[in-house]
Amino acid sequence: MSNDNKLLFPLVAFPSRIRSIVEQTHEENNFPINYIAAALFFAVSVAIGNCRTLIVNSSWKVKPILFMSLLGNPGSAKTHPIKFAMEPFLKLDGENIPRYRRELNDWRRMPMENRITKPIPKQLRVQDITMEAISKLLEESNHGIFVHADELKGWISSFNKYNGGGGDLEQWLSLWSGVPISVNRKTQDDIIFIPDPFVGVIGGLQPGVMPKLFGGEKMDNGFFYRLLFVSNSSDGEPLLWKDFDLPSGLEKDWERLIFQILEDGGFFQDEMIRKDYSFSGEAWSSLQNWQNSIESKNAEYEPEYKTSIFRKIQDYCLRFCLIIHTMREAAGDITASTVIDKETAIFASVVANYFYEESQIAYEIVETGGINHDKFFMLLNGLNDEFTTAQALAVGEHMGISRATVFRYLAVGPNDPFLRSLKHGHYEKIK
Repeated sequence: MSNDNKLLFPLVAFPSRIRSIVEQTHEENNFPINYIAAALFFAVSVAIGNCRTLIVNSSWKVKPILFMSLLGNPGSAKTHPIKFAMEPFLKLDGENIPRYRRELNDWRRMPMENRITKPIPKQLRVQDITMEAISKLLEESNHGIFVHADELKGWISSFNKYNGGGGDLEQWLSLWSGVPISVNRKTQDDIIFIPDPFVGVIGGLQPGVMPKLFGGEKMDNGFFYRLLFVSNSSDGEPLLWKDFDLPSGLEKDWERLIFQILEDGGFFQDEMIRKDYSFSGEAWSSLQNWQNSIESKNAEYEPEYKTSIFRKIQDYCLRFCLIIHTMREAAGDITASTVIDKETAIFASVVANYFYEESQIAYEIVETGGINHDKFFMLLNGLNDEFTTAQALAVGEHMGISRATVFRYLAVGPNDPFLRSLKHGHYEKIK
């Protein structure tokens, strides 16, 4: 994938302790900065899990659930940064799962009258992506879990694969929002109800598969806009082997930081410790100003797809506040508090701006790969040489082409081979 914009993850939002990990793993192990920064950011969200909730108002509660995709062709070094970031969780699973099996076997051997509490697994990573498997683990896990799919194509393609066209996609949309879900078990006459789900998702995605995964009507269900995309700012540069070891203690320091966040949430105890967070007045005003500035620009100048992207990035920005606040606490940059300050809100908006730009790049990858198909040319042939957005929408409706798809077709870039934007809402065919 070629990325002429060379977006760089805003490391200014990270405490110096975590920023140093990004920089050293980049220097010593050639981890692309964007990949390792995003993976560490994701790992903190998993460490938080259900233990910290941001209360915007009585009916608006936010959990730091992230669906993150590292974009890159094979060989672009996506796997190793994720493995480094998630290693503390893999270590815990390696200890906790065998212990759980022993405790469960002991519990099963007990006489029925002596059984008190069935052992609960403290598994964090899951690779079986069927909804029934996810829901069963969530039923037993208060903290939450994460899906690590080396290639997210398999995860996305699996939607509805196992249930004959049922509602896997809808369930994943609900999981992204953190709202309760119900799953009917196929092997038993039973329903699993999860009142407080937490599932993060991270993995790689090759740009070449994106048009098929997201193109055409598939964009209309809104799933694409819920993904956070991370491109490689070093793409196209030589990826030379290095035989340097990481600085002594670097991996251990990252492990200590993650374990500290887990411990603060009661992960190593029998009971989870929940904390509610809120914004200071200055922090909330800063976020409102950020939101208003971009919403106003989108409403006046930008195509509808940018607004659709930004609406989800707005939601993510609140989640980023909770993650960055936790990072700063764990790294010792701020004292422990349940009030998110203005500086954290500013950092969160900077990170949100980065992902807003990355999502537009991802959208263009889908659009560039998917625009040469029958419906586009059918729409184009039904329009005059010069036309307006309203005329294109009317023709599209007559042809059965959705409004969202028409707006995607009208997202005209400077080098578009088919259309030229004359002014806002007015277009000309290129002959």
